[in-house]
Amino acid sequence: MKSDLRKEDYLGYFGSKEKINSQIHKCSYCGSKLLLTHLPDYGKLYVQETSRCLDCGKIHKKRLHVLN
Repeated sequence: MKSDLRKEDYLGYFGSKEKINSQIHKCSYCGSKLLLTHLPDYGKLYVQETSRCLDCGKIHKKRLHVLN
């Protein structure tokens, strides 16, 4: 079974602070603010993050953040 989760490593972001912040927090289709939801799993030390647009309803990213 293939998952659409990707490990977040921040290597794909390049540019100014404002540009990167816009890529993370704004919808690429309509430009509205994204809703970020987090699902932690402390036993396996990771947090699953999902980005969803409040206006158009598209799911943009599903990321996996590894806790150290």
